[in-house]
Amino acid sequence: MGKYVACICEGGAERAILDLLLDNRKLIFEREELIEEEVLRCRSGKEFEKRYLRKGFTQKITIYRILDSRSEKFNLSKAYESKVDVKNVVTAPEIEKLIICNEGKNKEYEKEKRKNPSGSRVFIVNLF
Repeated sequence: MGKYVACICEGGAERAILDLLLDNRKLIFEREELIEEEVLRCRSGKEFEKRYLRKGFTQKITIYRILDSRSEKFNLSKAYESKVDVKNVVTAPEIEKLIICNEGKNKEYEKEKRKNPSGSRVFIVNLF
């Protein structure tokens, strides 16, 4: 492996899209370049550090964080800050809605949203 890449997705919709892009070779990196050859779900910098960075990588790791919030923090220990390059890719909320429509789950989503406005996020996560 020439370089190390980690791709971290916040939720199911983002992961579905990333998997589709990876399968169709539409990104600047291939699935084989990814740590564990998969899209990771690890929101916390400390959790990522504990699970992956302590494995003794010899080169810098590029971390692509796919999320829908500009305010989420990804804090790493000082010891690891120089060993990673974090790139945040912020998606529009409409991405999740497009996935819901594509899956034919719009009625269920709208029903959940009326019943419990904050529960619509749970619906999206459970969809995947």
